[in-house]
Amino acid sequence: MRVLVASMKGGSGKSTVAFNLAVWLAYRVEHLQLLDLDPQATLSDVCELREELEYQPRLRCLSALPKQGMKPASYAICDTSFSQPKALRAALASADMTLLPVGPSQSDVWSAQRYLESIRDTTSMPIKAFINRADTHHAIRESDQAEEALCQLEGLEVLDVRLHQRTAYRRSLSEGLAVFELQPSSKAALEIEALANCLFPDLSA
Repeated sequence: MRVLVASMKGGSGKSTVAFNLAVWLAYRVEHLQLLDLDPQATLSDVCELREELEYQPRLRCLSALPKQGMKPASYAICDTSFSQPKALRAALASADMTLLPVGPSQSDVWSAQRYLESIRDTTSMPIKAFINRADTHHAIRESDQAEEALCQLEGLEVLDVRLHQRTAYRRSLSEGLAVFELQPSSKAALEIEALANCLFPDLSA
């Protein structure tokens, strides 16, 4: 399963999502391809940090898509940027699924809609979205409203999973560890586990 983590909007948290999913996969599969096609190179930076600190399993991140694209019949996570249209088109051609982290705001929903419109004629792969950085207080309705709006978008599957606005996700990148390595019994760890199980049911325990 080759997953493209994408967003047109900066600050969507896609690199954090890509990193945590990559570490989750690295514990379960022998061959994992990890690609960072975003000029900000956040995913590459955190993988380098993990390498320097000698954490296992180690992650090797490529900064360019190989000529043959993502490896067939393997697991891959690709962090993309809409500012690199050529690289994005090439990644779309070899991916099996696009994953959209969407923040709990109307502007994030509009961004997801524009992304769908921009790739509609490029690919027929499944496009899945979930609310990222969701509000933690039950009385705040923005996350529910954003999810309801996403469900109205044609060609998009909205996952019944949310990642919330938690300190653990920020620490995840700064320390080179996935949230389930930092705090195995934390709410953030359970959220990543739920997302990964939804995306990779064949690897679920």
